Amino acid sequence: MPELNEKLTALGLTANPFSEGMPLETLFSGGMRRASLDQLQLLVRESSDIVALVGPEGSGKTLLADFYARRADRDQIVARTRASLLTTPSQLLQDMFRAFVLDFPAQASIAELKAALSRYFQAVRNQSRTVVLIVDDAHELGDDAFNLLVKLALVENPESTFRLILVGQVSLLDMLDYTCPPTEGQNPFTAISLPAFNLDETRNYLRYRFNAAGLRDGEAESPLPFSQRQTEKIHKLSAGVPGGINKVAEDMLLSRGGLLPALPALPQISLPRHYAYAAGALTVVLVLAFLAGGDEEPQTGVQRQIVLPPPQASTATPIPLEEDASGSDGDTMVSPFVEALSDSTAEAEAVEEPEPGTAETNEAVATASIAQNLPVAPAVNPVSEPEVVTNTTVAATPPPAPAQSASPVPDSPAANRTLSQREQILALSASEYTIQLLGASSRSNVEAFVQRNGSSPLYWFETRNQGRPWYVVIHGHYPNRAAAQAAASALQGELSSLEPWIRSLNAVQGDIRAAE
Repeated sequence: MPELNEKLTALGLTANPFSEGMPLETLFSGGMRRASLDQLQLLVRESSDIVALVGPEGSGKTLLADFYARRADRDQIVARTRASLLTTPSQLLQDMFRAFVLDFPAQASIAELKAALSRYFQAVRNQSRTVVLIVDDAHELGDDAFNLLVKLALVENPESTFRLILVGQVSLLDMLDYTCPPTEGQNPFTAISLPAFNLDETRNYLRYRFNAAGLRDGEAESPLPFSQRQTEKIHKLSAGVPGGINKVAEDMLLSRGGLLPALPALPQISLPRHYAYAAGALTVVLVLAFLAGGDEEPQTGVQRQIVLPPPQASTATPIPLEEDASGSDGDTMVSPFVEALSDSTAEAEAVEEPEPGTAETNEAVATASIAQNLPVAPAVNPVSEPEVVTNTTVAATPPPAPAQSASPVPDSPAANRTLSQREQILALSASEYTIQLLGASSRSNVEAFVQRNGSSPLYWFETRNQGRPWYVVIHGHYPNRAAAQAAASALQGELSSLEPWIRSLNAVQGDIRAAE
């Protein structure tokens, strides 16, 4: 592809920065990816729980699991396998044998395969080592295979030699909730969710991919080949998901910013020469006849009038397919690529959105008012309030907060002094979820943090960490894990700089009672 090579060479790149096979030496540190990797390593090392690594398609779950396998401790034997809807319990055990490079008896029963695995785990345990299995697409497993895998990790696992990491979509958590009921107030699994990127994280991710492909200028970082508006467009079209960012950015890079498909070539029609001469002569005669009749007087006869309805204003705003590179900020590299993109996009036509107070809006208001026997108020164009921009590092494009009617969040505990923090938390429903924000050894610092953020539904409680007092701050209570994740993504201000951890209130209340 000469054209592709020319574009990459013009930018000083050694490879396509957004291709699936692009080698990455480091993991992107933004969007909680580095923190999630650290949490995954800690959980596998110090906990016997099943770890569920979940996120939407293209969120980077497989890549994070790859980096975990690269950095595994020396006392860990890490293997990977992939699940499917057709995986039976027997096939699952055979896949585990292949992953650990073990021979398994031909035509062996499930009991014989499990016994052989137990002997292998015993041999590994005698070496003071652990076995870690990563199962990709675990959400596709059938009930029988999934139950077998959970039983191996939680029941038939003496001294927790076998550690299990399940990688899949968010539906995997529902499977674990159904298959792994809480024991002694604790869930036997821990979930790590990978959120989407916000706009700043999307910009940093683009730079991370370009730098991995060789976009450097000595010791200083080169500017991005995308303008500010193009970056915003990439973030909007991809919804902040890394896989979508790669696809949209690659399309924009290789098509000079345009996302329109190429128009099909018109078929060529060949005519005999004498036919072509006749067609040309006929065209000349028609043109002369039109010019000659231009001075005729208009007819005065009565003509039928056709009344067309007024065009209705469109409420949908199409996404512009061409961006103006001239509107970029100082982070834009002046290169032949950007100059060509600016020339090709400067002619894009702006599409105006219909303003409030149009005929359709007024008619709808009048109809609703007549139905309720209310006076019709004149339409007033609302004045848009100024947009407040905050720097967030937790998630991208905050999803809507959970409905208040479904999970009423009480007023801030900092203002409610009728009950102690401990009693307030224990009074909440154990079936709900909360967001753990931070932990600290200083009670005064935690109380100051809660008071400083008194407008948020914060609670704090005391537990023990290595025999010493440890104070933990949590945020709100929500009916399910999805609602808690949505609230964590919408944190703002000082809370947005933290690394939220979705936990069940049942587990939190267990920590409080254990500290007594």
